[in-house]
Amino acid sequence: MHIVIVGCGRVGARLATMMSEEGHDVVVIDRDISAFERLGSGFNGSIVVGTGIDEDILRKAGIEKADAFAAVTSDDNTNIMAAQLAKEIFGVPRVIARIYDPEREYAYHQLGLDTVCPTSFAARYIKNHILCADCRQALCSNEIEFIEITVNKYMAGKRVAELEIPHVFTVSAVIRDDKAMVVQRDLVVQEGDRVVGAARVEEIDKIRSKFHLPRLGEE
Repeated sequence: MHIVIVGCGRVGARLATMMSEEGHDVVVIDRDISAFERLGSGFNGSIVVGTGIDEDILRKAGIEKADAFAAVTSDDNTNIMAAQLAKEIFGVPRVIARIYDPEREYAYHQLGLDTVCPTSFAARYIKNHILCADCRQALCSNEIEFIEITVNKYMAGKRVAELEIPHVFTVSAVIRDDKAMVVQRDLVVQEGDRVVGAARVEEIDKIRSKFHLPRLGEE
């Protein structure tokens, strides 16, 4: 994939290095040339000095052939403007913008923009950590969360297929002794395993009930 990333802060640099190490063609844009010093040794892509809301700079980064675009600067307005250019002017298939203000998230979604909000992510993670010690949130969106559940005595001995709840919770991985296992529906989980799966946000309580996962302070 050809991926254009706007912003070479900690997130942008890490994302660029990860994608480059996986063999993708990555171009990073930042107006501060010293920011590129954050790129790891595994980065084999290209850099462009400039702003992500300049169409000429975006063309220089190869946005016209981009398969994906991420705007991850520290400024919400820049990220949204850059994402809109990528999506509406250049027709990039996959576009995402990082924003810090959760109150603006809904409005951006109404514009058809995919966003990730560290503020909302942190708040939801802390909430889940407080309310349910055995159920840790790993990743969030508006409707779907990836959660990690430690297998307890009520879950142990069950097959993966028995743990899933149609349209509510789907298992995507089982981690045993810190090693991820390929999920097979007849795989039997053991107490202490960690089950990772996609869950509907509004159904978290149903999952807690099915797996007997108490909130903090409950017996």
